[in-house]
Amino acid sequence: MAKNHKGDGSITQVKDKNGKLIPNRWRVVVSCGSDSRGNRVRVQRTVDGTKAEARRVRDEIRQQYDSGLSLDADRVTLSEFLDVWAETRKTAGRANEETIKTYRARLRSIEPFLGKKKLNKITAVEIERAYAQLKAKGKLSGTSLNKLHMLLKSVFKKACDYDLILRNPCDKVESPSIDKPKRGALTAEEGGKLLYALDVEEEQIYIEMAEKEKRQLAAGNYFGRSSLKGLGNLSCTMGVRLALATGMRRGECFGLVWRNVDLKKATVHVTQNLTSYDEIKEPKTRSSIRKISIDPHTVAHLKLWKDVQKAELIKIGIKQGDETPVCCNEKGGFLNLPNFERWWREFRKEAGFEGLRFHELRHTQATQLLANGVDLKTVQDRMGHANGAITLNWYAHAVPENDERAAQLVGEIFKPTPNKARIVDLKLHSAARLFESFSPQLSARCLRRGGF
Repeated sequence: MAKNHKGDGSITQVKDKNGKLIPNRWRVVVSCGSDSRGNRVRVQRTVDGTKAEARRVRDEIRQQYDSGLSLDADRVTLSEFLDVWAETRKTAGRANEETIKTYRARLRSIEPFLGKKKLNKITAVEIERAYAQLKAKGKLSGTSLNKLHMLLKSVFKKACDYDLILRNPCDKVESPSIDKPKRGALTAEEGGKLLYALDVEEEQIYIEMAEKEKRQLAAGNYFGRSSLKGLGNLSCTMGVRLALATGMRRGECFGLVWRNVDLKKATVHVTQNLTSYDEIKEPKTRSSIRKISIDPHTVAHLKLWKDVQKAELIKIGIKQGDETPVCCNEKGGFLNLPNFERWWREFRKEAGFEGLRFHELRHTQATQLLANGVDLKTVQDRMGHANGAITLNWYAHAVPENDERAAQLVGEIFKPTPNKARIVDLKLHSAARLFESFSPQLSARCLRRGGF
């Protein structure tokens, strides 16, 4: 579009149907040269207010044109542009469908405050005010507000890229502080109690499955079934067992296939993740792809489970292979995570762990390893963190016993040698006796001189 200026623009008072002037209503028209076809381009706005306000609107239009901004910028609301921004992220491959839904849901919290406002009218002050209101109403934590701010900043940056606004208002907004992480973790004793409850639950399911098979055999229904009751529940126990033994995320536990389990070397290889939408995805970061060693107790349970699963799947016409899920459903496929959550709520309540979140098993792993002297790098690798700072900030919970050990260790480190200790003690006792002998005279002298 050629920038062929045709004056500053006109301001005229609007008339009604009868030709009478309408008070405080103005029509602003600015000519912006010609388009590529030679047609004149004019921008027209109606302003309710004083003539001085109409002049400001005219000057803003002229400034937008001179700055190369889109002349439709003052017609696009934040809510309208949020949809555009989300679509561009998806098209560019910057985020998958699930992540886009999460982003859009997070941004929805700001829309009651700013959604209907035009992009070029939103200021840093209004954004900060919206954050304050969200926090005051208890709708968002500091951490959630920080995430919202990062997304909103990205939205306005894209608006700048599209020449809809000159500056990103979020650049002038201080990022909301992230809340100090409050991560629950089981004690070593509680972890043992949970593991025992898993063993009991697993044994009970095996017994029930065996009794059921006796009834099926008696009825002649050995083969030809479409599903096997019990496989799903056993898989649920295995998922919890894996989380407690490895610190794997929920999606990593239930996305594990037998190809990535080496029972001879006692390792599991994390290469994929099961989403809540029953999709298998690659981990978000390279550091999440990792090998984790497992203990003999877990290996023994996995060996037994693999043999049982193999025999059971044959009954429904499925051959266990490398791509078979370790934690399968009753038809041999990947377990549905919402179904697992229903099982998990019931199991944890009966085991005496009501309210325990699955992710807290991951916190437990990191906390107990660090508390028992495992080096930070090893814990970081097991968790799949990009750096040790993440491990310490999010998973290294304070263990009171460690502070006591630290105090004892300091005493051992700086413990004086016997000879030196004896000399120091003698000097201290001598000084104390000396002070006792002259302290009355010293006090009297100080009083006379106005001391103390």
